[in-house]
Amino acid sequence: MSNNQPLLLVFGSSADPFHKGHSALVVAAARALTRRGWQVEEIMLLPVYRHHNTLDAVKRSLPFTFEHRFAICQLAAGDIARELAGTVERVSVSRLEEEIACESHRPNLSAETFARLREQCDPRLRLAFLLGADSISGEDPSLNHWFNLEELLRLTALVICPRQGFAPNLKFIGSLEAKGAQIILLDEARAPEISSSEIRKELEQGAEPERLVQKGWLSPAAADYIRQNRLVAIWKELDSSVSAPKTALQAADAASLEARIGRILSEHKWTLALAESCTGGLISHRITNIPGSSEYYIGGVVAYAYAAKVALLGVRWETLQRYGAVSSETVLEMARGAREVFKTDFALSVSCIAGPGGATPNKPVGTSWVGLAAVGKEWSRHFLLSGDRVSNKETLAQKALEMLLEFISAESAGRAKK
Repeated sequence: MSNNQPLLLVFGSSADPFHKGHSALVVAAARALTRRGWQVEEIMLLPVYRHHNTLDAVKRSLPFTFEHRFAICQLAAGDIARELAGTVERVSVSRLEEEIACESHRPNLSAETFARLREQCDPRLRLAFLLGADSISGEDPSLNHWFNLEELLRLTALVICPRQGFAPNLKFIGSLEAKGAQIILLDEARAPEISSSEIRKELEQGAEPERLVQKGWLSPAAADYIRQNRLVAIWKELDSSVSAPKTALQAADAASLEARIGRILSEHKWTLALAESCTGGLISHRITNIPGSSEYYIGGVVAYAYAAKVALLGVRWETLQRYGAVSSETVLEMARGAREVFKTDFALSVSCIAGPGGATPNKPVGTSWVGLAAVGKEWSRHFLLSGDRVSNKETLAQKALEMLLEFISAESAGRAKK
């Protein structure tokens, strides 16, 4: 990467609130890059909209506080621009991760964000992603497990700033550079170690925002915004309502179908939608029994009547009239429709004659179909169940989840071989 190519320095943050430590880090990095001969033409603050860590109360609440976090980032951008006046032409705050998350219905992924940013920004600018050394420290750095890391490294240089207690793994850095990654270690870019969680804790315990201004943790503008918009009350409510208690996590059956499905979906950042008819939401109920399922389960449709299947899932009237609701053709159209509605990687659908009525000469009670749609692939499977109405619904939900696990396990194994 040539020093002659101007940089767009991007700093993504899920901090709530964004504080003076973050601003100082951005300023220190920009100044260090300038001293090394780089031209930082623009700085972009990029608030995360939806995070993968759904077990952390703050991370779970990010979509609810996005507008406030965006506003505080705008205040910080003004402070950064004043400090870097004459050095950096522009400091902006972007809604890009909000836009992507609302389109894809999934947590933000850096590789996807930078791909979109590369399409939208000035082609003269080289993208540079500002990170802390914690992402590249330890025997197995967290960066090594990021989604589509190779694509991310193709799209952007990494600018790494030190963090107290986190020594960069130089061997890991060397392995990335050997693959063509462009990494700039800014050992001289120091910033105060300030914690957003400590700021929230003190404010929720009754500290005045002005006290944290005096401690150098918050800017006067951020403290004023927190007070005027009653953010402390909002944080208290969110922290008490969205946290995932450890007891709930401990109670989850790690060997259950739902948990095993969730682990695979989470590992690959895959998303799921459901289209249920006779099970009436039973599969959704089982999927959402797993804490953190909001990371991968986007939503479902219970389309019981013909009209609902047509209106909500795009099933064709001709399909229903020719093959009936309980058929391979119908469940495939249901799954296809659910994938399109929710924009997910996978969609599972079910339809059956649960009994005691509804049978025909060709379709006895217990006739059931499961459909599965993925990118460029579709399957259906027939089952003939022999229980009563309730047991048929429960058995079909089990069979559908088994089919889903079978498929995504195969997909996961296929990815591992590549």
